[in-house]
Amino acid sequence: MTLQIEANVEAPSLTRSRLASIRQSLEPRYEDVLLVVSELVSNCVRHTDTDDIAVHVEANNGHVRVEVSDRGPGFTPSTPRRDGLGLTIIEKLAENWGMAPAGDSFTVWAELKL
Repeated sequence: MTLQIEANVEAPSLTRSRLASIRQSLEPRYEDVLLVVSELVSNCVRHTDTDDIAVHVEANNGHVRVEVSDRGPGFTPSTPRRDGLGLTIIEKLAENWGMAPAGDSFTVWAELKL
C-alpha cells in the first residue's frame, strides 16, 4: 500500500485508518505496525516543513517494511535521545530500521517480522 498524505496534525490518524484495509496481511503485528507508522508520520509533521508525506507499507516473506518519506532535510538521531521516544519505540519494535536520502526526499524505514 502506498499513500500520499498532507502533512498536518490529522496525518497519523488518517494513515492508521487507511492501513485498516490491509490489516489481515499485517497480522499478528498489526498494532505494532500502526505504532511505527504513527511515530514516523508524526515525526514528519512535527520536525519538517514539508507539505506532503509518502507512506509505503509492504508485507511479504514474513516481514513488513514501512517507509515514510518527506521533503525535509533529514536528521541524525541524537544520543542520548533528545527527540522524544519515537525512535526508541521504533528500535524496540523493529528488527531493523534506518534512514536515507532519496532524491529530493528523505526516507525513514523500519522492518518488522510478522
